[in-house]
Amino acid sequence: MVMKRSSQTGMRQGTAASRLEQFRKINVVHITCLKYIGLWALDSNASTLLKCLYYVYSRCVLAIILVFMITLFADICLSFDDLSIVTDDGCIFAGIFVVFFKVMIFQIRREQIARLLCKTIDGCKELCKFPVGGEDKILGKYLLLSRVSMYGFSVLGFFLVIALLFLVPVENGELPVRARYPFDTTVYPWHGIGFFVEACAVSVGMAAIIGMDSLNTNLCNLFLVKLEILNAHFESCGNDDRHDDATTPDVDKRDGDSSNAGGRNGVETCYGIFPTAEASCGKDNYDPDAIRRGGFAERLGRSIRNHQRLLAIIDDFNELFSVGMFVQMLSSTTMICLTGFQATLVIGQSSNTCKFSIYLMAALSQLFYICWQGNEVMYQSASLTQSQWLSKWDDEFSTKIGRLLILSIIFSRRTINLKAGVFYVLSMRTFITILKGSYSFFALLNTMHSEVDQ
Repeated sequence: MVMKRSSQTGMRQGTAASRLEQFRKINVVHITCLKYIGLWALDSNASTLLKCLYYVYSRCVLAIILVFMITLFADICLSFDDLSIVTDDGCIFAGIFVVFFKVMIFQIRREQIARLLCKTIDGCKELCKFPVGGEDKILGKYLLLSRVSMYGFSVLGFFLVIALLFLVPVENGELPVRARYPFDTTVYPWHGIGFFVEACAVSVGMAAIIGMDSLNTNLCNLFLVKLEILNAHFESCGNDDRHDDATTPDVDKRDGDSSNAGGRNGVETCYGIFPTAEASCGKDNYDPDAIRRGGFAERLGRSIRNHQRLLAIIDDFNELFSVGMFVQMLSSTTMICLTGFQATLVIGQSSNTCKFSIYLMAALSQLFYICWQGNEVMYQSASLTQSQWLSKWDDEFSTKIGRLLILSIIFSRRTINLKAGVFYVLSMRTFITILKGSYSFFALLNTMHSEVDQ
């Protein structure tokens, strides 16, 4: 019976480890994308010459995006009396501005982001060392969600680039995106130079936002994985039929090796960042064998420590990304409003309608997805108190268990939020608020445009 239970535990841990490895590979795909477009860093074992060339390449990419932003802003300022031009340029400028802002965050905080990716995966591995059943199903669900969102946003981004660069009707040698250059872009070779700047900026910007946002959403999916598994662990603390009775040294050894791979070496080989002392994910602060032999108090203590680790990781996530999320909230409000207004102006022009429809769909879907994830994190964290109450603590109540239960409920009363600055919390309520604000601005622009026509 013990051998059978040990085999089942090993199989569950093996499946969980395999799916966590898939999460890690998805992160590597996103970071590789950022490397190719010059917005990450080469591996530390790359040659000095290659690093110098990559540095020049990355600065050229940033310069092209910055030039594109400046030419867009110049056209907005010089055409400020024409509402249709201002709103047309404003749609693109809002999008490229949030891309540039997030790129700066990733450039400045690259090592902290790599460490956060490492710690999040490592925390999931620690949770899955003590399976209670259902971990592989939870991991499978969010792994599928990560893949669907990655492919979905990639396809949407591809069609948006095509629509912006090639489906827009141009006249007299004009560029596909309105911009103000210090030379005549209708004649050779300046037209080619202007088109090259716009094509590079739009393509790189789209690849960058997909890579950066996919990393963020993949982290949020891992937070949801940890919260759902924590809920299951808290509820199973009082189960007599424990899934972690038997020691499985082979699996533990494999997990230990994976932790090391996800620590110093993992940060370097997977994420292209030179590892520092802080990059090591370390081992947990409890004895696995004692927990396997222990009872309710040991299992509850393990879950409390995993919950504390998750709180610290999400605090790090908010510290790194909350400002970028806030800028994205403002940008999304602007893009939805201006894109909707432009869509009403170009009714009957199939190519322009297609362009703004795809742009509006991209802005709405991106905003909805991150707000939905924030809402799910809030819901799952609020469920922890109920899971602790359902842990059958009354069957084995003692002074020690009472103290642990009070401590765990105190920690769980703090609802986990994904923040966007100090003003927004990512949730469906925020999504609806932004839609209402966008509609208000849209109605104002519509009224102004009607008055101008009259």
